[in-house]
Amino acid sequence: MKFELADYRHLPAYETFTTQLARTVGLPVVDIELRSIKRIRYARIARYDRVRDDRGEVQRWHQEDFCQAMGYGHEKKYQNDGGLSFGQCYLLVRNASSEPAIDTQHLLRWQIFNVLAGNSDGHAKNLSLLHLPNGAIRLAPFYDLVCTRAIQRIDSHLAFDVGGERNPSLIARPHWEAFARQCDIRPRFLIKLVEEMATRLPQVAVSARTTFEERFGAYPALQRIERIVIKQCERVIKR
Repeated sequence: MKFELADYRHLPAYETFTTQLARTVGLPVVDIELRSIKRIRYARIARYDRVRDDRGEVQRWHQEDFCQAMGYGHEKKYQNDGGLSFGQCYLLVRNASSEPAIDTQHLLRWQIFNVLAGNSDGHAKNLSLLHLPNGAIRLAPFYDLVCTRAIQRIDSHLAFDVGGERNPSLIARPHWEAFARQCDIRPRFLIKLVEEMATRLPQVAVSARTTFEERFGAYPALQRIERIVIKQCERVIKR
């Protein structure tokens, strides 16, 4: 993605806010905090694949993003470039995870969040499998969550289509139903997840921005994210 200079200035706040918003609606995400050095702000993100053992030594947990796991090169991280579809990602989690019932639902809600929160850059390299020391394999916490629709000159089309549609503004119930069938799940179950998040997210976005600004100071640029979230959720509920 290409950013204007002003976008770089706001990007750490956008990522911090979007990630914290995802956490508020129950998604497992990385630990992220907005920091600053003089007048430069940056996002501090804790690695989830590095842990300290009983002796205080750092241990590395193996992880692989979905492109690596499925044998795709980095140049095919987007579905439209010949990369994985969401259905393939869902099947990977269902087959590989040690807790498939939990992790597949997290993955579904991640894509729903991307549509509603304006993250059009949720591609296959932003999803990973984490190999735990006990041999278990789990879906890694979600990372690189940014409301890209708040950034000018960024393609708003989704990295993964929903029922054949990549334009978030055009996604309606039939697309979600087709999306569910691609994942071999009941459409009614998916529609319930979509409606629950679309109902809750606008209220959460408003309160989250207030909390964010109480901690980090006024940040008018975040109002763009708030407006995008509210508008997109209203579209989904009306359709």
